[in-house]
Amino acid sequence: MPIAKSGPSTAHVEVTKRIKRRELRHSRSREEILGAARRVLLRKGIAAITLAAVAKEVGVSKTALYYYFPSKDALLFELVFENHRAQAQAIQTAVEQTDDGAEALGAVIRSLVSHYAKNLDEFRLAYLHAQVAGRDAVHVDHQQLARIRPLNELCFSGAAKKLEDDQKKQPSRAQIPPRMLTFLAFLAGLGLLTMKGMVENLDDPLIYSDEQLIEGFAKIFVAAAMP
Repeated sequence: MPIAKSGPSTAHVEVTKRIKRRELRHSRSREEILGAARRVLLRKGIAAITLAAVAKEVGVSKTALYYYFPSKDALLFELVFENHRAQAQAIQTAVEQTDDGAEALGAVIRSLVSHYAKNLDEFRLAYLHAQVAGRDAVHVDHQQLARIRPLNELCFSGAAKKLEDDQKKQPSRAQIPPRMLTFLAFLAGLGLLTMKGMVENLDDPLIYSDEQLIEGFAKIFVAAAMP
């Protein structure tokens, strides 16, 4: 006579539920801390982000913060990572909605600039902090780099694939490899954001609007991608 397999015991189910509840609370607490750090960043700038300032914003002790983030570096890295993740997803979504490689290059520039244009301190933290802070910059270890690198694929692979498909039909005028051309478009967006940050601090706006500059870059890269 076959013996029916018994399911998990009641005690095991209760332990599993407690673990899941604890993980959920931990996740929510991390998000609350990151949200507080982002508010400090946007309100007071990069230099104001300290564990003490973030703890005060959240309403907990500095010691309690160490349970979730062992150092300021760890906290800032998570802010940077979230920036890169959201930016990569925005670019991927924009590129998916384009019809060809040339149009995809413009989408890379537009979505990148749009992502940071209203919050330039987040852009500075993600891209300029290491240059400005020098030895005091956030330390990023190999494991953290391994988390960031896949986001590059989200940023560049979609447009590069569209360009590659186009070039199989007819070589482009510029004859630049698809991945490099996509990266150059990305660099154009970074340059525009860097210039915006410079003139913002001087209270001396650019002659051209963001839209005009984005369109100008887009036309240049469309011409480069065309046969």
